[in-house]
Amino acid sequence: MSTLPSARLHHPTRLTATGIHLGVERDTRGLDLRPEQRLNVYPASPLVVLSWIFHGQLHSVQMPAEGGTPVLSEALAGMLFTGPSRRPSMSWSPGPVHAISIGIYPDAFKRLFGLQASDFIDLVLPMEQVLPVSACQILGQIPPGEEGLFDQLEAAIDQCAQGAVATRGALTLNHWLTGLMVKMAATRTGTGLRQVQRQFKRWAGQSQRELQRYVRAERAFALVQQQENPVWSEVALQAGYSDQSHFGREVKRVSGFSPAQFAQRMKTDEAFWMYRLLGES
Repeated sequence: MSTLPSARLHHPTRLTATGIHLGVERDTRGLDLRPEQRLNVYPASPLVVLSWIFHGQLHSVQMPAEGGTPVLSEALAGMLFTGPSRRPSMSWSPGPVHAISIGIYPDAFKRLFGLQASDFIDLVLPMEQVLPVSACQILGQIPPGEEGLFDQLEAAIDQCAQGAVATRGALTLNHWLTGLMVKMAATRTGTGLRQVQRQFKRWAGQSQRELQRYVRAERAFALVQQQENPVWSEVALQAGYSDQSHFGREVKRVSGFSPAQFAQRMKTDEAFWMYRLLGES
């Protein structure tokens, strides 16, 4: 487990890594944060995310297309479901907050809960509106203690499993996507290409082409964090983009910011704690 002053990254055990990618814990109790420092900026992601808010409140933040004052939602549910997201997002807490979010591979979502991730693209809903009642009962029995919360949530998610055991876990989104592509290739014998592509999308929630965008972004964000003064043409090449323009478009699509804006704010803006934490992994 890696640490930052107000955030922790949790890695699943070998058993649950077949379904869980990572867990992220945010705890701002005891910190003196200004209102703007209580923003949380999240990248677009192909993962299904389950979140528990144990203390405080979170509100989603909608930014008007042409500027203006951000719009806050009502307080989000204490047990929250987020489907694979094709756009970056933000949330805000009016005070101290303690929450844990767990990212689940879309193909494992079916095994765990009997549901297709592709049916929930870009949706954010109370967990009870999506998951089976039996699963919500299991996932809602975790007391808000100070230690071992992730371990308890991890065990509860594993208890929800339906069907056969999935393939082994993946260290990165690239490893996960590569495993899916191998699985897809093994099913192609005697099957039309379009049928295989539809099957892949059911497994992964999105098409192979769409998922490659997240893999490139994952590489790019890591490279940006590792370099003091990144040379964008070199980052684009190393991350797998066709050129610097391609790099700039996709980074903005996944993060909401240009590469230069992203690099600066990741280093100095409290709201970008998620990116800094993920960079540790």
